[in-house]
Amino acid sequence: MKEAKLFLPFPTPPSLSEFLDILSVKPGGLAAQLTKNVYDAFFVGSLDLKEGYRRYYCVEYPTLRCYLAMVHGERFEEADLDQTHIFRITDLPQMVDDFQGGTYLDTVLEVLEKWRAGREN
Repeated sequence: MKEAKLFLPFPTPPSLSEFLDILSVKPGGLAAQLTKNVYDAFFVGSLDLKEGYRRYYCVEYPTLRCYLAMVHGERFEEADLDQTHIFRITDLPQMVDDFQGGTYLDTVLEVLEKWRAGREN
């Protein structure tokens, strides 16, 4: 199993057009193509651990918290466990991967958190 680079607890993920909009990227250009790769890595190509637990692992592990700690070695706050999805991201595009020289991960996560907070209120 590939090691996770990022865990992203999230309610309902934005659509691609919303994702581009919250990052102030105009559709159709090179920036949109690069940003779509980030969207795909976060919300399309990642594993939803919460869904996987419900479908397959709830018979083996008594709680989601136990499953995440024992299988993935991660501990989550209660607020994160209450989210609809917990995405496990193993592959990051270059623009958000620190090991490949990317510098935008913190910015993308910050903007997503603001978007999420605005939707929850």
